Amino acid sequence: MWAPDMPINRPCERLLGEVRMTNRIHLLGGVGAVLLPVLVAIPTAAQAQQASSKAEESISTEKGTPSDEHDIVVTAQKREERLQNVPIAVSAVSAEQLAKLGINNPTELRYVSPSLNFSSSANVRGQGFAIRGIATVIFSDAIEQSVGTVVDGVPLARSGQAIADLVDIDHVEILRGPQGTLFGKNASAGLLSIITRRPQFTNSAEGHVSYGTYNEVKADVTGNLALSDSAALRVTYAQTTADGYIRNIVRNELLGGRDSRAVRAKLLLKPAHNLDIYVIGDWSRSNSLCCAWTARSAPLTTVFGQLNALAGIRPSPTNLQIAADQPFFQNIKTWGISTEINFDAGWATLTSLSAYRRWEQNDNNDPDILPINYLNVNSGANQVDQYSEELRIASPSGERLEWTGGVFLYDWSTAGQSQQSGQFALPLPPGVQFGSSIDSRVRSSGTAIFGQASYELINRLKLILGGRYTDETIRLNFRQFATPGTLGSIPGRFLGTVINSAPSSNFSGKATLQYAFNNDTNVFASFTRGYKGPGFDTLGIVSNSSTLVRPEIPTSYEIGFRAQLFNHSTTFNVTAFLTDYKDFQAASFSTDVTPSRILVTNAGLLKTRGVEADFESRPLAGVTLLASAAYVDSEYSDFKNISCYAGQPILPLGTVRTSPRQCILVTPTQAVTDADGLPLQNSPKFTYNLAAGYQHHLGSLVLDGQINWFWRGKTNFDVTGNPDTVQGAYGLLGANFGVGPASHRWRLSIFARNLLDKNFADVIFSQPVLSSPGVTVQIPSRDARRQLGVALNLKFGK
Repeated sequence: MWAPDMPINRPCERLLGEVRMTNRIHLLGGVGAVLLPVLVAIPTAAQAQQASSKAEESISTEKGTPSDEHDIVVTAQKREERLQNVPIAVSAVSAEQLAKLGINNPTELRYVSPSLNFSSSANVRGQGFAIRGIATVIFSDAIEQSVGTVVDGVPLARSGQAIADLVDIDHVEILRGPQGTLFGKNASAGLLSIITRRPQFTNSAEGHVSYGTYNEVKADVTGNLALSDSAALRVTYAQTTADGYIRNIVRNELLGGRDSRAVRAKLLLKPAHNLDIYVIGDWSRSNSLCCAWTARSAPLTTVFGQLNALAGIRPSPTNLQIAADQPFFQNIKTWGISTEINFDAGWATLTSLSAYRRWEQNDNNDPDILPINYLNVNSGANQVDQYSEELRIASPSGERLEWTGGVFLYDWSTAGQSQQSGQFALPLPPGVQFGSSIDSRVRSSGTAIFGQASYELINRLKLILGGRYTDETIRLNFRQFATPGTLGSIPGRFLGTVINSAPSSNFSGKATLQYAFNNDTNVFASFTRGYKGPGFDTLGIVSNSSTLVRPEIPTSYEIGFRAQLFNHSTTFNVTAFLTDYKDFQAASFSTDVTPSRILVTNAGLLKTRGVEADFESRPLAGVTLLASAAYVDSEYSDFKNISCYAGQPILPLGTVRTSPRQCILVTPTQAVTDADGLPLQNSPKFTYNLAAGYQHHLGSLVLDGQINWFWRGKTNFDVTGNPDTVQGAYGLLGANFGVGPASHRWRLSIFARNLLDKNFADVIFSQPVLSSPGVTVQIPSRDARRQLGVALNLKFGK
């Protein structure tokens, strides 16, 4: 089938020919239902009569049974394994640790995994995660994230779909570096995998309620019901309310508050000892007055500074006031269903995972944040529908040869509408303004085949090879027009329709050598080539031919050391990495139009390199010490002709550049610079966190406490290196102290976050309207104030 001189992608194309998806995947549950009987029929009658003890042994081995109570089991390689045995840079955080650290949302995971970061934005569509400095934080509906997000095995089309309370969580896995071989979509920088608790075959109930600063009330309740010996149901309800912390003095509103509700129901069926069916359905909604930015710096020589002064606003890093005459809000509703079927055929486990999700979001903000009609309306609405199906087969664990393979099919579509309108300081009558609207439709569909195999070449030396062939197409239907009822389109905006598509195929893969000195200590070296598909710039379209953003290709090298010492009381893991990105999908501000806009393009080359370390020790009974650190040196190697920052000295037209930092006119109205040699935005070089916990038995009660410290180095939030968007290093101190019985029936605790009341911003950027030299704004962090609270946990049943 595969001749030696045949291109590697040709056999893959043949295999995909029969399964390539040309239409939206329908009846995903039916796919699993159709294939399952075929899979069940594979074992021979003799295999079906094998002793149950052998089957149970296989299942136990595959599930990566930990060697002691402190071992962590992860699924970073699509099978359950001890974390210490996985030759990947992966961190796992348990539900207990999340609770003691006060982490309630995925955005807060940066406080426990130094290589992970979160970039805030004016709305959830522009927010996203970063790993090792790499992030694609772009509003465009036609650009994927570089850090993938997976919930219970289902990849999410947009990272914003996962930004919700962490409730009834089993654990969270953070996989660093390209993970496309097994996880595919949007994982060219890494992956965030959230695993919730499965139903148990016992009857139980548990609840949590807490009250803290900002009148924040969090409450959730979970009930687990054993319907029979082969069926169990688990249902969770969660609710959060909180006041805002940014005052809009014109509308007399507190912005940044939250009101959210969520329900998740899970049904686990085990009709046979080697067959389980796992169905999950969830629904949530969140309403908030979000996400306002405040004036950070605004000299009185600028229009923005003068208008803020007239409104009574004093720009500063601690400013928590705006004077906007239009509302800020963000409303989100999402729901979905997934069905996972696992059949253990003895010689392999066969899995089908079918899923559908919908995500609806709408928002508005007042970009000028002033009581004037310059640019008053900036609204958007999105609806995302995603269908996915993964069919997977995996050999039993513990064999000399272990392998996993499968097919992944997906169809994701986004319908988006947005509108901007304002008077732009022109002497127009009230209610008369310019306005531009966008109606866009983006659809991404594709198929991938993937596989990975590990083989023990000699005793303790293992070779792991994996590959993935992806065939996909992204389609764009874009229309920009003057908003009805306005004076006309915003000057300088393209008006018209753009229809485009971009097919793409790619082969990516990895190779790893791992040597185990013993059961508790090993080293590995790996090479990985990743892939993130093409997209379109839907933000800066200036003609009827939209800008195609080429695929992003990372090439990564890692070496790692894993060790458990002193009778498993101490764990030490360290990883060194070097990753080069070709055609990184980047965003930058364009200041040659008013209001300024974000452009999406390819940065030719960038690199990120560094060292990560994790340490955990239990030196004495009841004492736990934790430490994690990351040194990340990331920079652009080739990113040319981007807009200069406001106030950057401009050299005349025709000047020959002698330094990448120079800003030179290339047209009478446009000046550009290069980012070569500059660090990636929002990527500090050094980050670490420390924690120390103690548990003491006092009669029938258990007293426990934990203190933690998080440190983040200096960073710049602007791709051009704007000195006004630099934030200095800072540290955050937190604590949690609790008491409860040894039976864990209840626990009463007090908690504190940011005890030292350290101020910092989530992001700093040039004011997008009324931009002038020295004018910056910020999105203040909710965590940048001392927060105190009390919590109660209750448990009933087993």
